[in-house]
Amino acid sequence: MVNSLMKKLILFLVLSCFALAQIKAEQFKALIFADAHDTWHYPNVPVARDSFDALAEKHFFSHTFVDTDKQFAQQTFADFDVIVFISANPCELKEKKRAEFQAYVRSGGAIVGVHSASATENEPGHWLWWDEVMGRLFLKHPVKQTGVMSVVDRDFPACYHLPDKWLWTDEWYEFATPFPDHLNVLLTVDEKTYEPSKEHAMGDHHPIAWYHEFEGARVFYTALGHVAESYRDDTFLQHIYGGMIWAVGQQE
Repeated sequence: MVNSLMKKLILFLVLSCFALAQIKAEQFKALIFADAHDTWHYPNVPVARDSFDALAEKHFFSHTFVDTDKQFAQQTFADFDVIVFISANPCELKEKKRAEFQAYVRSGGAIVGVHSASATENEPGHWLWWDEVMGRLFLKHPVKQTGVMSVVDRDFPACYHLPDKWLWTDEWYEFATPFPDHLNVLLTVDEKTYEPSKEHAMGDHHPIAWYHEFEGARVFYTALGHVAESYRDDTFLQHIYGGMIWAVGQQE
């Protein structure tokens, strides 16, 4: 009798721990879309997949990783607390799925954009509304170079861990000026530390990461992330995760 009760107690404790682990593992649900068919960024996809698997395990959130427009369109957006676009965007969605995605945003969704998530005018199916979600349209970038960034807002989760001066190698995306006041700038890059393009150099104020609220959604964007090795860099991954945790509303 004692042995039977003991076995039941042990089983109960094991199942309870398992249930708690499952609850904890779903701190939030993330949909990660990295475009494997992107001409310039497809080498990032397998690296990002492995890194987000590790990031989800480390921070106890569940995630679904997709790497084609077709897979992305098959998702039910309302099932997720945050949608992360890694050099990808929703511009290929058909009309019905576009409406579903807009409903997700307008119902208080969370959006994180990385690198070329800010589409160009030449993007197939260019969606003007998506430009507003991201906050800015990418114009051009010079060749990959090392530059120096400065933290503008240290009180934002994506910047908690960053040094005051962050030495980094990337494609330094350039955006139209003047930069709008409704976008809350988090990082700027010093154009004197690298050679910008002649056509679209932004001068003394060159934002490279920002956040804003748009039609009910929280949106975080970072222009970093062209180099595949970036997705093995803990500082960079924590930068993205900080944006995610703010977007889902767990950090104000």
